[in-house]
Amino acid sequence: MQPSWIIPSIFFALTAVIILNLVYLFLFLTEKHKFLLFWLLSWFFQLIFLLGNLYRAALGQTEWILIATHFADVTRAFFLLAGCFLFSKKEIPKTIYWVFPFGFAWAILEEIYFPGSDLASAPIYMIVGGAHIYSGILLLRLPSTYYRGNHIAGWNFILWGIHTLDYPILRPIPEFAVVGFMLGGFFRMSAAISIILIYFEWSRESEIRLDSLYKKIIDTSQEGIWILDKTGKTTFANPKIGELYGIKPEDMIGLNILEIVEPDRRSSVAYRLEERKKGKTEISEYNFVNQKGEKKFAIASANPLYDDSGNYDGALAMIVDITSLKMVEERLRESERQISTIISNISGIVYRCKNDPPHWTMEYISEGCQQLTGFATSDFLEDNVVNFGDLILEEDRSIVESGVLESVDAGVPYQLTYRIRKKDGKIQWCFEQGMGVFDSKGVLQALEGVIIDYALPKQAEEMISNSLKEKELLLREIHHRVKNYMQVLSSLIGLQSEYSTEPGAKKVLEDSQNRIASMAMIHETLYSKSVESQIFLPDYIRKLISNLMHFFGYDEKELQTTVHCDSLVLNQGILIPIGLILNELITNSMKHAFPKVKGIKKLSVSFTMGEQNISCLEVIDNGPGKDPNSPPKKDSLGMELISLLTHQLKGRLEELTSNEQHTTRIFFPLK
Repeated sequence: MQPSWIIPSIFFALTAVIILNLVYLFLFLTEKHKFLLFWLLSWFFQLIFLLGNLYRAALGQTEWILIATHFADVTRAFFLLAGCFLFSKKEIPKTIYWVFPFGFAWAILEEIYFPGSDLASAPIYMIVGGAHIYSGILLLRLPSTYYRGNHIAGWNFILWGIHTLDYPILRPIPEFAVVGFMLGGFFRMSAAISIILIYFEWSRESEIRLDSLYKKIIDTSQEGIWILDKTGKTTFANPKIGELYGIKPEDMIGLNILEIVEPDRRSSVAYRLEERKKGKTEISEYNFVNQKGEKKFAIASANPLYDDSGNYDGALAMIVDITSLKMVEERLRESERQISTIISNISGIVYRCKNDPPHWTMEYISEGCQQLTGFATSDFLEDNVVNFGDLILEEDRSIVESGVLESVDAGVPYQLTYRIRKKDGKIQWCFEQGMGVFDSKGVLQALEGVIIDYALPKQAEEMISNSLKEKELLLREIHHRVKNYMQVLSSLIGLQSEYSTEPGAKKVLEDSQNRIASMAMIHETLYSKSVESQIFLPDYIRKLISNLMHFFGYDEKELQTTVHCDSLVLNQGILIPIGLILNELITNSMKHAFPKVKGIKKLSVSFTMGEQNISCLEVIDNGPGKDPNSPPKKDSLGMELISLLTHQLKGRLEELTSNEQHTTRIFFPLK
């Protein structure tokens, strides 16, 4: 026999649970959170549990019924615990997945085979009570932002769990049965309500966080945000709009937009406000002077705002400061103007073309192409009437192609001189300088450079070349005539020396004849050969030595000679002094040194470059040399001539002598 208070108590709890189910259903349909669905299912099975108990109270506990109350209670506890896990953003432990299936199975067996047995229902109460305590611990561990709700709910669940564990023990005692049943109902209702409290606190915290995020986005936005009411008064302005207009955002609140903008823009702004009232949106660019006197450029996107009834409620403007972009644009425009002016004043072509020989397809070509080629820019670009490569003469195309490709491969600029055939058929000389343009990965993108008229420089080059040829012919003629005169003079002196019986006079005439022959030899070489001086000098020295050997009666077996000359560029002004000096030094060796040498006679002549552009002419023989104690000969014309010529070359003379070798060095600068 059931106590008389059971059925009224169940009816009271049933009413509350139905209301809670409706509340959870509304929250889930509104918010769509998964944990709300689990809690809704939990209280749905609580409803099943109460209906089952009501039915059993009406029929008595001796019969098994279709509505299994303990099964419903275990299922309710599972969804309640799972919802708490989802709400706290924790993963459900694997233990839960085998504990609760065991509970479901045991509840069904207990309902069928052991209805009303306190011992058989003990595992059910342990699982349900443990689930309540675990749920309470999860709620207590929530972040402190939910301090009020999570502590109330957590302790409520823990106490509910403890009560569930001791209920099978206290239920058989009549004095505690009614109290236990009432406590169970209290814990159920308070748990459901406290969970709703936690949820609302969580929702409020989420809204606060979202509002904080929105505020941070708005405050740090690089776009100015300006909201007006339907009368045009400012209701919101973020820091960027205040910075743009030179006024604090808080000072803008309540001001009409017409009080902020410049007087000459007010009519335009008023017109645009009327357009917003008509529902029109607009994106516009404008410039203005702000409150600080700074000129600003901006792009504004303006949209109408409506209230919940669809009535016009104001306007929203998103304004981007493009002042810096405008300044860059202005600098670019000025730079383009300067470049355009420079290019238009270049008497030639500025181009950018593809690296596609032999076509050289133009991607850009300046207007100078009209004057240089006779074709307009459009002929090379839009209309593609002609490729620049078609204008290059066929015999010059390979030179152009190889010159460009070799320079591009080496990564250096190229310089080319070639001919083109103009539109009127005339031949035009061109000079081109350019280089390859590469991207960041080193891939060739195009060729860029300039092409100028090279006709006048080419004519000047040919005139200079012809003039040089004429001067070379004249100079060779002069050398030829000087050589002839000197040979005549040498012959006359030689003839005179044959008739001279005075030994002293005969010696002077022979020395003079050798000197004249030496100078004539230089002029003869300059006349007969068109060679560089560094090649001419060694040949001259060898020829001079050979002539003097013949004159003094030496052959190659008894006189060994060595000649060494660095590759030096000498002008003709110093060749004759050097030739005369060599003639005197070699003559002295053959005339005075070698007669005293027994055995092989050696002569070495060298001409080298030292430091600071100082050259050294050196003559070495293996003769005994002069006695350092003997006084110098005052009547030595040869040494006096060497000294004069050394002074003429702005040089200095150095002599080193020993018993076995005599060295003469002359140092002088090369200009």
